This record gives sequence, structure tokens and C-alpha cells, in this order.
Amino acid sequence: MADIYYGAYGAGTGRQRPPYVAYVVLLAFLAAAAVMQFLPLVLPIGPMYWDVLVYYDAIGRMNAGQWPVTDFQVPVGPLEYWLTWVNYQLFPDANPILLTQLQWLPITAPVMALILWDASKRSSWAVWGLLLAWVFYTALPFNDTIYNNFAGSDGYGIYNRHGSHLMFLTAATVLFVRSRHLQTALFSVLLVSLALCKITAFAAVGPLLILGLLTRRIHPYVAVATALVCIGFTGVLQLATGVISGYIGNILLLAQENSGTLLPRFLTAMSMRIDVLLPGAILCLVLFWREVISFRRPRDREQRGVIGLLDGDWVWIGLSLFCGLVFETQNTGSHPYFVAWPAILRMMLRPADVFGSARFLIYVVTAFVVVPAVSTIAYKAVRLTALAPTYIHLDEPVLGPIGRVSVKDVYAEQAERMRSFYIKHPEEMIEIAESGALPSFRLFVEHDYQFLLIQEMGRAATAIGKLEASTGEHFRSVLDLDFANPFPFILRRPGTEYVMIGADPSRSIPTPDQKTLRAIAETDLILSPKCPFQRARYEIRELFYKPALADRVTAPLTPCYDVLLKPGSPFLKVLSPSAS
Repeated sequence: MADIYYGAYGAGTGRQRPPYVAYVVLLAFLAAAAVMQFLPLVLPIGPMYWDVLVYYDAIGRMNAGQWPVTDFQVPVGPLEYWLTWVNYQLFPDANPILLTQLQWLPITAPVMALILWDASKRSSWAVWGLLLAWVFYTALPFNDTIYNNFAGSDGYGIYNRHGSHLMFLTAATVLFVRSRHLQTALFSVLLVSLALCKITAFAAVGPLLILGLLTRRIHPYVAVATALVCIGFTGVLQLATGVISGYIGNILLLAQENSGTLLPRFLTAMSMRIDVLLPGAILCLVLFWREVISFRRPRDREQRGVIGLLDGDWVWIGLSLFCGLVFETQNTGSHPYFVAWPAILRMMLRPADVFGSARFLIYVVTAFVVVPAVSTIAYKAVRLTALAPTYIHLDEPVLGPIGRVSVKDVYAEQAERMRSFYIKHPEEMIEIAESGALPSFRLFVEHDYQFLLIQEMGRAATAIGKLEASTGEHFRSVLDLDFANPFPFILRRPGTEYVMIGADPSRSIPTPDQKTLRAIAETDLILSPKCPFQRARYEIRELFYKPALADRVTAPLTPCYDVLLKPGSPFLKVLSPSAS
């Protein structure tokens, strides 16, 4: 399968020996990643940081013997949480951001090593172009969009970043791996990983695989063998655990719940990174024009034919950007256009003279495509590194690694001011929630909200410990009526079965069935946060789970948390029921 469009790679770039130096760099990165996870590091909190708490909900449940899909519902693939749990067993003191950001390395690092092995036979520049890009995007826990101008780590969209990285590796396999046996192995691992990580990433990368078949970069034998391996693996997994059928059921249910949101999110995704998509479109147009000029020559038409036309850089780059856009329509932040880098790198490796007089324009426009996302991530990393030492650390040791966050002093002060307001004016907060509005449209991206959320979780956990000690009783299960419920991890006990973790009323909570409502009704400890009592919390309590809460007795646990107890609960001897 020769590279038939615009000629082969430039002269002198081929090599026949394994990329030993690149492997040293790869091993050094893996060693650094392990060291960073061994250390109890504190990182600044960021917008929508509560996403990372969803992983700790899963860890706590899995520590108690519950498993994704079969015992509790998950918003993305179960493999995302299996890997989190395994990584936690290895690095229990890791900062949550680093633990989750790096959890895919046991799969992605060997895949990258094999891609480099095959790519090194044709181009040393390809080896370094792929490796350094992968290390950059894998190592830094930041999305390529900015939601808050203050320095902070991006605890949201983590599984979206993982999906983007798997899509990148899939594109790199299509464009830079030639061995059929190796392609089969890599595609088998990557496609199963994509499907069990985030199904939208699996679907979004599909057009690249189809184009690979059409351009003969993927042999039909490879496609058939990969399909058989994937079907066989998932079949065995289904027979052993039943997780596949449950996962498919979750996908169909969530797709039905979100059927009306695609077009607005498509437009939002386009507008958020128009600085990448617009120069990307211009680059594809320039490359297409060069192809038209080249195709006018009869000799070129005869040599390349239709396959050569489809294998053009403009096709691969344009389709890769489109795949990234499709993936981002269901996300709020990730690395969606990282998937286009293999196609761009392939173009950049060509001899400059194949672009003729347009080469300077092509290189400049390419920079406009690549630099915005890279510079945004680098900017976030540099700024966080510089400012993190000046931030205030949260002091809630009961939270364990969840409490290893810090915040700028003005946000810590703002959190305390707003806490006092929420406590003194609960009626106003309830009225706003009942209207369907939020106290602020940017509430969830503000660092003070996320800091206050985790701080009050720590205080609630401390209060629960004191309550159990004073009564001699023990809550056997726990549910927090909020988006994130890390209390199974914090309190070391099971969470309510069958509910959705990462409970977003607008997107990810399916209408609960009788089994789910029964599990909620049987839960010993149900927590209701009220600093503030905002719209999402109102909808979870009053719209989704209300039938299971009808007989509960509400009592204040802390100024920012109520508990909903069963009638006759021994804890009501200590707690006084509230009027609401």
C-alpha cells in the first residue's frame, strides 16, 4: 500500500531500525506519570470540576462490590470506570485529576509503541510527530476551550479527552501502520476501547475507517478479522457478565432522552472552535485546488485514479475535522480535533515541492489549524504551574484525595460569602430553582461554587461520622441528590443501586423504573444539598425521584445539607425534623 498521493515521504526520512530513542522518551513519560500519581499533589480547582467526582462515586461503589451497568447506570462506557478503579488500586493517593487523566495509559501506551514501531520503517519524523503530540495531549489535564479566566485544572470532560485520544490513535493506525497483522491487533484493541469508553467516539471515527477501506489503507481481510475479534470479545464479555446488553440498553435510552438536542449542540460545537474549523476549511480548499491542478495532467490521472483522489490530504484532513466536530456535539470540552493531527502530519511530511507555489500558504494555514488548541492547553498548563503555589488549600482531610484542591483567595472568600447568603435566604433559592433558572447562568463554571461544593461534602461527611458515633447506628447505603455523589467513596459504603451516576437532569437521567425507585426507597441515607438549592437539585428531587421520597422525613444535617430519613429511623432521636 504505497502512499500514492503527492508521492512518498521526502527523501532521507525512511529508517529500518526500531525507534529506540523514541521508546526511551515514551518510558520516561510513563515513569513520570507514575511518580506524579504516587505523590499526594494538590491542584487548583477548575470549572465544572464536579465531573471528576463522578469517577469517585464509581470507585466507592466498586470498592463495595457494585459494578458499572449491572449494578448502577453510567453516562459513558463501563471500561472508563473499570480503568479508574484499577488505577485507584495502584495509586490510591493520586490527585483525582491525574488519576483519571492518565488511567488509559496501560492501553494507549502499548498501542502508541506499536504504531511507532511500524511508522519508523518509513519516517523518523512521523515517529516524533506522533509521539510528542500524544505525550502533550495525554499528560496535560486541560481541554482546548476556556470556560473560566482564572487558572484551574479541567476536571470536566475527562472521558471526552479519553475518547479523543483513542480516535487519534485510530487515525494514526489508518495512516501510518502498514502491517496487516499489526493493523488487525491495533484496530481490535482500539475499537473495543472506543465502544466501551464512549460510544459517540466509536461512531465519530467510523468515517475514517470507511475511507481507509476505500483507499486500500485497510485491507478487507483486516476489516473482517478485526470485526470477528471485536464480536468475539464482546460476546464472551456478554456471556460472562451481561454488561454488553445492559450497556446497549443504556445507550438507546440516553439517545432517546437526548434526541432533540443534536442540532443546537452541533452549532455550539462549531462556534466554540471556529478558529480551528475555518482555517481547516481553507486548508482543505487550497489542497483541493492543488489536486485539481495536478489531476489535469493525464499522467497523474492515470497513475492515481479515483483511489488517489480519495486518498488526498484534503479528504483526510477535512474528514478528520468533521469527525472531531461530530464527536464534540455531545461534549462540553475535550480535544476533538486531535484526531486530525495524523492527517496533517502526513501532509507535512511530503516534499515541499509537491505543493508548488502554494506551499507557503499551506504551511501558514496549517499553523492556524494546529496552534490555537495547542496554545490554549499550553497556556493553561503554564499559568496553573505559576499560580498554584499562591492558592489556598481546602482543609477537609475526611475527603481523602478528593479534598486535594486549592483555589484563589478571592474565590475562597466568595464561597464563604455565598454560603452565608444561601443559608440565610433558602426561600429565595427555592423560588429561583422552581422557576427553572439558576442563580447565575455561569454558576457551575465558577471556582467558588465548585470549591464550596467539595468543602460542604467534607463537612457533611464529618457530621455523618459524628451522628453514627452518637447513636451507635450505621447507615448501610447512601445517595446524594445532586449531579455528583462521591459519598460512597468518602463514607466507604455502597451507593444506591441502579441509579445513574453523573446525574444531569437535562441529559443523562433516564426516567426511573420501578426497580430504581424501589432501590432509592430502600436507601438508608439520602442527602439533599442546599447551598444553593438550585434547579438541577430541584429536578432530581422533585421530578425524577419524588415517588421514592414520599414518606421520607427531612432533617438538617449541616447548614448546607439535609438528610432524608425513613420514618422511625433511630437517627431521628438525635436530629430534629425540619418543617419542609
